[in-house]
Amino acid sequence: MEKISDFRGLHKGKNLFILASGPSLKTLDLTPLRRRLVMGLNRSFLIFPGAYYHCVMDQRLFDEYPDQLHDTRYLFTTENRPWGIPLNFLGGDGFSWDLEHGIYSGYTISYFALQVAVYMGFQKIFYLGLDLQHRGANTHFFGFDFRSENHEKTEFPRMNRMLSYAAKKLADTDVEVFNCSPVSTLECFPKITYEDALSY
Repeated sequence: MEKISDFRGLHKGKNLFILASGPSLKTLDLTPLRRRLVMGLNRSFLIFPGAYYHCVMDQRLFDEYPDQLHDTRYLFTTENRPWGIPLNFLGGDGFSWDLEHGIYSGYTISYFALQVAVYMGFQKIFYLGLDLQHRGANTHFFGFDFRSENHEKTEFPRMNRMLSYAAKKLADTDVEVFNCSPVSTLECFPKITYEDALSY
């Protein structure tokens, strides 16, 4: 399985947990996810190594974490990255149903991953750590990243807008997206607890 077309509809009707990077991720016991399909994002391997799928767009992460990213079974990324399954970059705004044509960034890896999950046929998608806010000095589950210091004013509003756009696109499909972050500022997806998500 070396090209995106190999993954079309592969997991039709199944559930997926997507690990974002918000501070709330650190409060969860992720052990039960070992028995479930998980898609990691960016540096989620620091808290949950060995996710079946992983998504990264940022070249910097390839430079800083080559060993961890090489350990991923299937890595989805954009074109012109050192390795992984490359997807043609179509821009920031939009939602792609056909990843053979390309993918939109939505200005966040969480949006990128949602398009990949939908393409693979997942029916129930559970976001963990999709906070879109900082927690004190912590910008992420792993602590502070100075590059994200101003994201509450700059990136989070744009991410909120695009994820809300995706929710509208998915409204007439059988895909259900849930936000399991108890502190998230994102309102476009129904909120449920992590414990309830595990019961599906």
